Amino acid sequence: MNKPSISFFCPAYFDEKNLPILIPKAYKVLKENTSQFEILIIEDGSPDKTDKVADNLAKKYAPYVKVRHHEKNLGYGATLKDGYIYANKYEFVLYTDGDNQYNIEEVVKFLPYLKDSDAVIGFRTKRALKLSRQIQTRVFNWLVRLFFRIKVKDINCAMKIVRRKTLDNIKLTSDGGFIDAELLIKLYRKNYAIKEIEVKHYPRKFGKASGGNPKLILETITDMMKFYLAGI
Repeated sequence: MNKPSISFFCPAYFDEKNLPILIPKAYKVLKENTSQFEILIIEDGSPDKTDKVADNLAKKYAPYVKVRHHEKNLGYGATLKDGYIYANKYEFVLYTDGDNQYNIEEVVKFLPYLKDSDAVIGFRTKRALKLSRQIQTRVFNWLVRLFFRIKVKDINCAMKIVRRKTLDNIKLTSDGGFIDAELLIKLYRKNYAIKEIEVKHYPRKFGKASGGNPKLILETITDMMKFYLAGI
């Protein structure tokens, strides 16, 4: 199989200690397993030193690593949407979060399926989350499958590769936590080929997680009902 070309991006918020672990690993994996690649850090107005750390990594790994800064925190959905827009140089777009809860090296398992798939997405059998977040995630997955009739094991797993041409045929509108679901729903509606691969999930060691934020949960529910009522 010919090596693919990949644009990789990661959302980064409160990740000043995580990025120095993730980016070198991503650089090594992509250099060894792609024909061409780029790495884009989407720094979401983090109040810690994530912005400076990201800039230093971009200098160290130039010209492969670039940073896009948000002047203020726009949230996870808006950051993902930015990544899907600006990580546009190569044939496939890969993302994982900047918090090291996924092992970027597992992307090697995805590569053999790219030839026959429009999207290769991860799923977690064991989630390294608090009980409340586990319940939240399972309920969200169940509701999305119920309302939108899609068969995906893990909606919000933050390890996905999507063909660039496929993304160009999909308009993502959510700025909140529903964006992963929106992407998968629209892939299904257009009958794109999706392959699911099991990945491991690790506890977050550094920084703050935002997934359990009540505001984000409310925005996600609001988006879900909006898309459902609009007949997405």
